[in-house]
Amino acid sequence: MLRIDERLVHGQVALIWSHQLQVDHIVVVNDKAANDPIQSASLKMATPPTMKAIVLTRDKAKTLFADPRFNALNSFIVVNNPQDARFVVETGVKIPLVNIGNFGRASKEAAANKKKYTENLRLSDQDVADLQAISDSGTPVAYQIVPDQQKIPLDKLIQKGA
Repeated sequence: MLRIDERLVHGQVALIWSHQLQVDHIVVVNDKAANDPIQSASLKMATPPTMKAIVLTRDKAKTLFADPRFNALNSFIVVNNPQDARFVVETGVKIPLVNIGNFGRASKEAAANKKKYTENLRLSDQDVADLQAISDSGTPVAYQIVPDQQKIPLDKLIQKGA
């Protein structure tokens, strides 16, 4: 699964989703985090000790995803925006589901330029376009904060916000 969550690795990702998915790797794709040694180390420290965290730039992620050995890893990919999610899907890596989690509320300035879809989700027109492109490519997209919450497919989510 690929998850969009502006906080990247935190309790919901590290403890709930990773255990639900029974993964052994969390792959963070984010240029800013990968180029910041402190943030990268923090994300790795937030990962449970039974798993390995990898924090990559887009370029390094593209190389990893092109390696046939990547498919043998049981990985959970995490990005912090729809643009990075679209990038990952367009690399050709097999993604069974793009899960939208907490996004668009990181700052009041960012939230002010986005439309509210749920208490934990705000999207700009560009965000919606990127998510729609992912869906149009054949990869399912749904909003779901935690596994025991009902999934809301992208088309219903967009209608809800209309």
